Amino acid sequence: MEVSLNKESDSLYVIHLNTDQPSHSVWKLPYPVYQFDYGDVTGDGMPEIIVGVIKPTRFDPKPDKRLFIYRIADEAYIRPLWLGSRVAQPLEDFRVIREHTPVLIRTMERERSGKFLITEYAWRGFGLDFKGYLKREIEEKEAKRILER
Repeated sequence: MEVSLNKESDSLYVIHLNTDQPSHSVWKLPYPVYQFDYGDVTGDGMPEIIVGVIKPTRFDPKPDKRLFIYRIADEAYIRPLWLGSRVAQPLEDFRVIREHTPVLIRTMERERSGKFLITEYAWRGFGLDFKGYLKREIEEKEAKRILER
């Protein structure tokens, strides 16, 4: 199984899932993508696709960074699992922490003060469950360093 992301235009990205089966699954994302990763978020042994998109929502009309999680159904089809409109604070970036099973999602979020915080989340039934802050009220450079470790 192989998952890839192709940029078709500035506002259209396509997730491709290639498997041993004759069918080829695609999922169109009509939004800019800032991050693309994978990991077993749910703990079921099958990796999920984690995508960072920039888009408005019904309740937040300003385009902003969002976190979408897609599952691979029947080992052949891409299907939405969770299309998050937001995490605790405005999202800047994320990483999948694979040292844990299920994986954790580590985020870099913007504090109200303009500084940054690093948070970890785990999957809980439907949505992300806050696990804890790694650090708060830090400068961007330090936040990026912590996000990458």
